Amino acid sequence: MAVIWITGLPGVGKTAVACALAAHLRAHGESCVVLDGDELRAALAPLDGGYDAAARRRLALAYSNLAALISAQGHTAVVATVSLIADVHRENRARFARYLEVLLTCEQAERDRRRPPDGLRGARHGVEIASEFPAEPHLAFATDATAPESLALRILARWHADA
Repeated sequence: MAVIWITGLPGVGKTAVACALAAHLRAHGESCVVLDGDELRAALAPLDGGYDAAARRRLALAYSNLAALISAQGHTAVVATVSLIADVHRENRARFARYLEVLLTCEQAERDRRRPPDGLRGARHGVEIASEFPAEPHLAFATDATAPESLALRILARWHADA
């Protein structure tokens, strides 16, 4: 099973990097599906995907399950999600035969600049939980001054090197 799991705090550029990466994977003849955390949360809303720790963990596991279904059908799943939950990261590493974990970071001021005001892309929710960043991501990038396209190419190079 083939999964690229792109994680980081809101506003670091996960979706932009994932979409650029998917375009490159497709250009190289690789079938892929992007699973974006914001879109998944909206699609799974009837399942009571709240913002407390338990709800966030349930959603992260659901994203992992969807990635497994997609990759089992011969597609690379590119998952762009906050899901900063250590046990989910560990389970993904054990679960997927081909797995690349990418941590994106950037300064708070840049994250704030990138994130739309409340109401434009879903309200920000004030439920804060402790972030459990991946202990040993395969790749980690600061996105403050690096274009998503450039990061996508670096991820693609690692993905192909590990094949």
